[in-house]
Amino acid sequence: MLQALATTGLRPDLVVGTSVGALNGAVIAERGDLTAAADALVAVWSELRTTRVLPGSRAGQGLRLLRSGSLVSDHGLRSLIEEILSTRRIENLALPFAAIAVSVHDGHAVVLDRGELVPALLSSGALPGAWPPVTHEGRTLIDGGLVANVPLAQAVALGAASLVVLDAGDVCHLDTAPRPFPEGLVLAMAIATRQRVLLEAPLVARHVPVVYLPRPCARNRSPLDLDSSGELIEPARSMTERFLAALEPPAGPGLVGAPHHHDGQAWQPPALDVLIGGWGEVRDASAHRPDGATPPL
Repeated sequence: MLQALATTGLRPDLVVGTSVGALNGAVIAERGDLTAAADALVAVWSELRTTRVLPGSRAGQGLRLLRSGSLVSDHGLRSLIEEILSTRRIENLALPFAAIAVSVHDGHAVVLDRGELVPALLSSGALPGAWPPVTHEGRTLIDGGLVANVPLAQAVALGAASLVVLDAGDVCHLDTAPRPFPEGLVLAMAIATRQRVLLEAPLVARHVPVVYLPRPCARNRSPLDLDSSGELIEPARSMTERFLAALEPPAGPGLVGAPHHHDGQAWQPPALDVLIGGWGEVRDASAHRPDGATPPL
């Protein structure tokens, strides 16, 4: 997707990402140029193997899970981040950047847009059960995908006036059910977190233009399989090139493209009149939230 987008000459004003999207986004923000970032990420994902960030045997991972609460430590993930990125503070990146994590103390999304970069990325990708929570700036944080797998609302709250979405995370058709653990647990979490963007994308698009780039269907692919990531690069580039060639940029708020979705028919935005009314009530009832905060939209 990024390779095709780079040919348009686009230069983003802001980059926001969650989990693995935060890592990809940090590369974009550090390079400051889509072509250079695409080249770097192609090299990373073509060579990355699952054992780099999820090392050890299943038996060893299971024993560690019982003893410490996670399949593996985050040492492998940390070394990967430090290898890919040379910048150590978010403020020193070439482009404004934010990673999204979740506080285990209150369940709210945490926007990490300043401070140390490596802990921010580890926090954003700390998938419960797979990697340990991260203590960062006095808070215990876990994978931001639990509340904002595609952080559209957070990007708008940070000032984005339009959005181009590169969504590489999804669950596609599986011919056979995965093993209950760990693949089944990760799959269940992915299915649950996916529902938010299906509702949120058309809602956010009522406020700002949203261009949602397509992605290929990774059929029968384990949610923990990183070995075959490189095989998706060329199909994604080709699909995005065709999409961009036919694209008519929105003149105002609206959704062009759509989240990848399976239900046996083309995805249609849900009717949101009732939901929007409900959000209005939530905004008026913001005092019921422990932090007194108001939803961003």
